[in-house]
Amino acid sequence: MIKLIEDYLNAFREELKGSDRATIQDALSDAEDHLSSALDTELSENPDETQNEAARSIIIRYGEPEEVAEHYRNVEKYTTPALSSDKRTRRGLSAFCGIIADPSAWAALLYMILSLATGIVYFTWAVTGFSVSASLIVLIIGVPLAWLFFLSFRAIAFIEGRIVETLLGARMPRRAIFISKGEGWWGSIKGIFSTGSTWSSFIYLILMLPLGILYFTVFITLIAVSLAMIADPIFELILDIPVFDFPAVWWTPIWLMPFVVLGGVVLFLSTLHLAKMTGRLQGKLARTMLVSG
Repeated sequence: MIKLIEDYLNAFREELKGSDRATIQDALSDAEDHLSSALDTELSENPDETQNEAARSIIIRYGEPEEVAEHYRNVEKYTTPALSSDKRTRRGLSAFCGIIADPSAWAALLYMILSLATGIVYFTWAVTGFSVSASLIVLIIGVPLAWLFFLSFRAIAFIEGRIVETLLGARMPRRAIFISKGEGWWGSIKGIFSTGSTWSSFIYLILMLPLGILYFTVFITLIAVSLAMIADPIFELILDIPVFDFPAVWWTPIWLMPFVVLGGVVLFLSTLHLAKMTGRLQGKLARTMLVSG
């Protein structure tokens, strides 16, 4: 019989091997949160019980590790991200043009456009928090302040994970990493700074600024150029505005306009394909750096 919560969680982790890493993080977070809270309640209601006796009691009620692990594996089958499915029933020209009706491509494009704003916010907060923490670490208030900042980095990374799952379809944790209440204040501080996911989350927040600039610049440029090419006849024939004016003003011959419009359509569809492909890569990066399971 498993007597301690730590032993239970280790056994639970073993039973979850082979599951999705985000599922493992969610399951362990749920289990530790429930067992720790239940242990506190059990000890307060039955002060004569030892910690091992109380732990044994709540573990029996919670279930054996293999049973709970099987439950999470079953639930995972029905909770896949809405945009994670990639049904490739079309091929060739049909698949290329069909991207216009693919919600995951539009969601990925939205993520790329928003990434500049989120990247600026992430980078600013991460750099500010790290700088303030480093400058005050020698003072008494420095350690708890650094703990709060690094805790906020993990909170922001969790929010980013929800955005990634919603827009890019990558399975991300749906529970924040639990900090054991039984370790006390100093244990919580050590847990934050000694956990690899804390530092990988911090690095991810820093990386999102250059990535956000790159994503925003590339996709806004491609969208602007493709839409300008598609609207070329309207601008030149109706509004009398030249679309191409760099490095010099150049009016499109009427016979060439259909080809320009067609080129704009192809470029726009290619942009959606590029956004979807880039979204997959970004989702993999987020899973690598933000999932601890």
